[in-house]
Amino acid sequence: MTTSALDIQQLSINTIRTLSMDAVQQANSGHPGTPMALAPVAYALWTNHLKYDPQHPQWAARDRFVLSVGHASMLLYGEPAISLQNIKDFRQLHSPCAGHPEFGEAAGIETTTGPLGQGIANSVGMAIAGKWLSARYDRDDYELFGFNVYALCGDGDIMEGVACEAASLAGHLKLSNLCWIYDDNKITIEGSTDLAFSENVGARFESLGWNVIKVADANDVDAINAALGKFKETVDRPTLIIVRSVIGYGAPNKAGTHDAHGSPLGEDEIKLAKEAYGWPDEKFLVPAEVKEHFAATLGESGKAAYAVWSEKHDLYQRAFPSETKELHALFHRKLPEGWEDA
Repeated sequence: MTTSALDIQQLSINTIRTLSMDAVQQANSGHPGTPMALAPVAYALWTNHLKYDPQHPQWAARDRFVLSVGHASMLLYGEPAISLQNIKDFRQLHSPCAGHPEFGEAAGIETTTGPLGQGIANSVGMAIAGKWLSARYDRDDYELFGFNVYALCGDGDIMEGVACEAASLAGHLKLSNLCWIYDDNKITIEGSTDLAFSENVGARFESLGWNVIKVADANDVDAINAALGKFKETVDRPTLIIVRSVIGYGAPNKAGTHDAHGSPLGEDEIKLAKEAYGWPDEKFLVPAEVKEHFAATLGESGKAAYAVWSEKHDLYQRAFPSETKELHALFHRKLPEGWEDA
């Protein structure tokens, strides 16, 4: 396998796809189609945009990633928090690799959801918290506590009333640190979305005060990067990125159908999909180049960002001891001294 910049990008994306297929097949349970479709989106976000240090997963200023399409949990799993053996044990008793993982079970899991709409509603609260922390505790030359919140959602999320209410609040509050990435694949577990859903989602969100960006092909990593870049440039409203994808991308007989959503593809279809990717007929293959690539991108950028923040935070602690004491109580979930007498 060659390793030019384009090659390592595709190699990394196809590693996510094939691990998803293999893990679901081995468990004989799960949702392979959405991770296969959205692997390029996850790749672009995690390697080029997310401010996150895998070595300091509870870093207060980290960006938050909410997987509202919780069934696509295979997009989340990787080293150092999750081992390859953990992935092989996907959906097994006591495995940290649950079908719909819970916060606290493994580093890097902020919120994922099964109940539709709940994840993106959670993300609005996180974005509000980020704005509040920044407004209350940041000082001149000490911008330490703001962060961005990215949420990956699907048709089922967008259909839910709770999601629309949360989106309305986010637009009203002009939460410019909030980005929802909407997987517009036109498929639900029952079949095509047009069985029950035909609204113009982009127009609805524009009316709610959101910045709406469209990406015509989930495989276009450059377009995804450009859309995420526009989000970070937008300072007066939240952003919805509508990404058109093909569920089960690469599976010749099941791609674009509800058969790729909520059940294993089957060994024969997996073999054909791997052929379509130009992938060896080997289970749970993670090329060494891919590990090195993620360490050199997310790992190094996160490490550098954390180091800069940590240095500023040390100075902040000395300059603002009272605020530091409050923050310590907040982050460690402690009530203020004397609260019971207040």
